[in-house]
Amino acid sequence: MTGRGRQSAGLILVMLALAGCAAPTFTYDRRSTTPAQLDRDLGQCKREAFRPSRFAVWPSGRYETEALNRCMERKGYAVRPEATR
Repeated sequence: MTGRGRQSAGLILVMLALAGCAAPTFTYDRRSTTPAQLDRDLGQCKREAFRPSRFAVWPSGRYETEALNRCMERKGYAVRPEATR
């Protein structure tokens, strides 16, 4: 493979890796909730939904999105996928 071919292959691999990291984002709405309360509830639900990777060298901060959303729904939030632009 030529130098140019290796560069192209490397670029494709980086793009695929980044695309695989993109996770859907959600909005959480509940009537009369302050931003501080939303942050507390979201933090608690993220801790509850945390799923460490056994392949990670350090904790990645990953959490299971479905578990997070279920937790927020239990707290009375409406969970909606964030609109893509």
